[in-house]
Amino acid sequence: MSVKDDLIASISSLPTVPIMANRLVLLLNDPDARPDDVSRVIQYDPALTANVLKAANSSYLGFTQPVTSLTEATVRLGTNWVFQIAVSSLIYSNLKRPAPGYGMSAEETWRHSMAVGIMAEALRDQLRLTGVATIFTAALLHDIGKIPLGEFVRDSFPALQELVTTGDASFEEAEQAILGVDHAEIGAMIAEHWRFPEAIADCIRWHHDPEKAPVITPALDLVHAADAMCIMEGLGLGRDDLHYRLCEASFERLHLSQEATERAVSRTIIELENIKETFANAPAVGAGR
Repeated sequence: MSVKDDLIASISSLPTVPIMANRLVLLLNDPDARPDDVSRVIQYDPALTANVLKAANSSYLGFTQPVTSLTEATVRLGTNWVFQIAVSSLIYSNLKRPAPGYGMSAEETWRHSMAVGIMAEALRDQLRLTGVATIFTAALLHDIGKIPLGEFVRDSFPALQELVTTGDASFEEAEQAILGVDHAEIGAMIAEHWRFPEAIADCIRWHHDPEKAPVITPALDLVHAADAMCIMEGLGLGRDDLHYRLCEASFERLHLSQEATERAVSRTIIELENIKETFANAPAVGAGR
């Protein structure tokens, strides 16, 4: 059995993400959804509610008056931030795992995933782009394929490294040449297994090389740009990132100014610290709800 066949078999046996995660993603993509609809979905999960309230009362925000309800928390944080916390909580156990072949601990994998998710949203807001409501989820999951592929990368790393350094291949091209599959392809399969929208799977599949995508979308460019910017800022650097290939066309299509970039980076660093505080000793969120 090839590496790809082995991984496909393992993906089919993966547990699904909690039903609530799919509901939230669909809800955020619904133009008729109201701001308080997110609160109505998550209010039935005590642990999830606790995480949102913890974020709303974070010392990072500087408020002195505590909030005690989801409605108050949504007003204070905004719907998008509540959505970030909710979805992150629901897939936390799936993402906070080591990617050994890439030299990333569970903490580093989680931190980079969160950073790219926040950065993509920050860039979207700076550019005032519409129609990319689920960008956070796509960016959060962009490297999910590294987790199952990591052990195969570890075992084949010398060959991968040689191909990258002497054969002028990107790390993803080396993965394809030696393993028959790359982490972006595996990540897209996982997103499909979890029944996330096709747009999310497509962003994951092509986030390293948007120009190869059948359809290039603003969401795809955002995920690529956010990933690249987080790597440049040192927010989760794996061994493969030393050979990261920047798609200049993505940045050109987004028309990112220096001011927008700086603001997005600043927001990412601040929100990442707040998220870190939220998940410190956070209660576990149940699966399958």
